[in-house]
Amino acid sequence: MLEYLLTITKHLFQEMTVLLFMVFLLAKTKGFNSIMHKQEASSADKLLLTLLFGVIAILGTYTGMPVDGAIANTRAVGAVVGGLVGGPFVGAGAGLIAGVHRLFFGGATVYASAVSTVLEGFIAGLLAPKINLRKERWRHALLLTAALELIHMLILLLSPSKEQAVEIIKAIGPPMIIINSIGVAAFLAVIDTLSREREKVEGAAAQLALKIANKTLTYMRKGLNAASATRTTKIIADNVENMAAVAITSRDRILAFEGLGKDHHIPGSDSGIITASTRQVLETGKYLVVQRKEGIGCANPQCPLASKVVVPLTYRAEVAGALVLYKAAENGISPFEVELAIGLGQLVSTQIEVSGGELEAELRARAEIKALQAQINPHFLFNAINTIVYYCRKQPETARELLLHLGQFYRNNISGLEELVDLETEIRHVDSYVHIEMARFYGKLKVLYDIPPDCSCLLPPLILQPLVENAIRHGIYPRKKGGTVKVSARLDAGNVLLAVEDDGVGMDPVLAARALENDPGRKTIGLANVNGRLKSIYGDASGLRLESAPDRGTRVTITIPGERTDRDAAQSADS
Repeated sequence: MLEYLLTITKHLFQEMTVLLFMVFLLAKTKGFNSIMHKQEASSADKLLLTLLFGVIAILGTYTGMPVDGAIANTRAVGAVVGGLVGGPFVGAGAGLIAGVHRLFFGGATVYASAVSTVLEGFIAGLLAPKINLRKERWRHALLLTAALELIHMLILLLSPSKEQAVEIIKAIGPPMIIINSIGVAAFLAVIDTLSREREKVEGAAAQLALKIANKTLTYMRKGLNAASATRTTKIIADNVENMAAVAITSRDRILAFEGLGKDHHIPGSDSGIITASTRQVLETGKYLVVQRKEGIGCANPQCPLASKVVVPLTYRAEVAGALVLYKAAENGISPFEVELAIGLGQLVSTQIEVSGGELEAELRARAEIKALQAQINPHFLFNAINTIVYYCRKQPETARELLLHLGQFYRNNISGLEELVDLETEIRHVDSYVHIEMARFYGKLKVLYDIPPDCSCLLPPLILQPLVENAIRHGIYPRKKGGTVKVSARLDAGNVLLAVEDDGVGMDPVLAARALENDPGRKTIGLANVNGRLKSIYGDASGLRLESAPDRGTRVTITIPGERTDRDAAQSADS
């Protein structure tokens, strides 16, 4: 009996190995990845997954081993994974397809086997939300599958001949419980591993795209033209390793070209770039990857370029041009280059959009007015928009939250600077700014608040935000590993002592003292503006106190006098 069990187990293990190899190849395909990475699958996607996992379950039956009128099989893998991946509809659908198929094989356990397959897929789908939230879901999927296969064996006892069913269960039960459980766990492990690899590629591409976008911002704010395109292509070529060439086109000609083939891809003409593949992108607005040299379409037979990815550049919902990244080898465009090109195309399109017409005038006016009033960096708005554009595609809910924070931030900026505000309002303004910056730092920035309830006071608006911005930009940003900013308040002899401190790079004490000096020639207002406003309201004794040293971080403190923290302070400020 033991030898028979080992034979069945060995057979199922061999068949599972072949099946997992097929799954690995499937998980590498563009179509499967596209469905798996969607936030919500459409009805068509669910139908496709149902058919796919139904076929996988059928293969489990075909490759099974006949045993006394039954079949030792791996059919459950398709149904259970279908349920875990696509939910109850997909799991039950895949189980139904495989269950109906099982009816054609007959045998003593035919009906019980068909019903159990549907049930396994359906139960897996119902439990999918809980299983998929687990950190290592394959472990929990393994236990779930073992339990479902045990239920399968119990259902077999409902077969007409109970004695025969018991013998069948003894023969196929242990191998099927073990192998199917391992198969489901391995299936999910393969999917999760490939998903993590994709996320790493997307993350690296997104970070590089944002870095390049920040460098091109100054130029692309002037719109899509030859001058801005020339600067942008050079920046991209300088920052992306192993890129053979970079080009930006309008709808009818080359605007800029940098890299190999520059001798015949000439800006100002349509030679060598407005090819059938590029025109397809310009007409459809969808990106295109060309991996063969003949697909490049260059008229010059000596052209060194052999593969490319083309993404559209849009302005006011219309395709205004294209960004093209080239490699010198066929099949040279990797998923990283595709993600990078898509990200760059979206960010450059956003910069073009902001550069034009009424939107540019409105956004720039708001940013520049607030920069003069309260040391708000004009580039902050554009960086925030670029960040939100990235999250729109990857994490829509996060993008929505960032838009709300951005709106709140600029609503507070529009408010006048004459009236004092309570500390809670000022902290909310700081928090709106911080959420956007934390999104840009990808987890490398922490902001802590220590504001006791009894530390209530009135203070000039937009006082703490410039200090937090200064800590992030000049203290934390230069550090590759990021850092922490802390905003705190405490009562001190009837006054409220506010502090903003960071564990960043710090600065020389001499430079720290100069940062508080008023310099009319300075383009940004910064700490000097905050210092001056505090002194004008509370007197010279209430200016900023700045403590800093290289590699020791920076601490800036503000004292709000106790006698000026009530309505009298507001009335005094108005007068």
